[in-house]
Amino acid sequence: MKKIGIITTVLGIPLFVISIFDLHEGKNMPVPLSVSCMIIGVIAAFVGPALFLFPLIIERRKKIANRALLFSLILIAFGFISIFMHWLGARVEIIFGVVIISFFWGTLTFKNKYEKWQIYTRSKRDAFFLSLFDFLGIASVILGFLFKIQSWPYATLMSTIGLVVLAIGMLAWNQKFKKEIVFRKETEDKLQQSLEQIEEQHLKLGEKQKEIIDSIKYAERIQKSLLPTEKYIDSSINRLNEGKIKK
Repeated sequence: MKKIGIITTVLGIPLFVISIFDLHEGKNMPVPLSVSCMIIGVIAAFVGPALFLFPLIIERRKKIANRALLFSLILIAFGFISIFMHWLGARVEIIFGVVIISFFWGTLTFKNKYEKWQIYTRSKRDAFFLSLFDFLGIASVILGFLFKIQSWPYATLMSTIGLVVLAIGMLAWNQKFKKEIVFRKETEDKLQQSLEQIEEQHLKLGEKQKEIIDSIKYAERIQKSLLPTEKYIDSSINRLNEGKIKK
C-alpha cells in the first residue's frame, strides 16, 4: 500500500498542475477534459499520501486525520481573510485547504470508518461500500463548494451529486443497521433462551445428584444398621479365643 501511495502521488501532482494551468491560461483542452484531469490529478495527489499511511494503527491515523482537518480549516479561513484583505495567494490557500479535507482527511476517515464498522456488521463488503459512499458524497459536496468559489464549471452538478450520494448513503446505513439491530436482538433472544435451558438442565442435574447422594447415604445407614459394629466383632472374637483357651 505504501508503494501505491507513492506512485499515486507522483503521477497526480503533474496532472493536477497541468490541468489547472490549462483552465486558467492555456485553454488548449476542452473544458470537460481539463476539469476531469484536474479532479483525477488532485485526487491522486492527496489520496496517495493517505494510502501511504494506511498500514498505521487506527489511533495513529485518527490523530493525523484530525491534525490535517485542523490545518486545512485554518488554511481555508486564512484564504478568506486573504481575499478580504486583497492579499496574494488567497484562492490557492482555499484550494489546498479544500482538497486536503476532501481527499487526504476524507481518505483516512474512510479507512478509519470502515475498520470501525466492519466489526459491527456481518458483511465487510457492506461496511466498505457504505463508508465509500460517505467519502465520495462528502468529497463531491466540498469540491462543488470549491468550484463555486473559483467560478469553475459544473459546481452545481458536483454539489448535487454529492448530496444525492450522501442521502443514498444515509438511507443505506439506516436500513443496514436496522437489519443488524433486528439480527442482534434475535441472536440475543436465542442466546437467552439457550442459557435458560442450560440453567434448567443444570437445576435438574443438581436435583438428580442430590437424590442419588441421599439414596447413597440412606443405603449406608441401612448397611450400618444391619452390619455388626467393630466393637461387637472384636468382643465376639475375644470370646471365641477365650473358649478355645479353656478347652
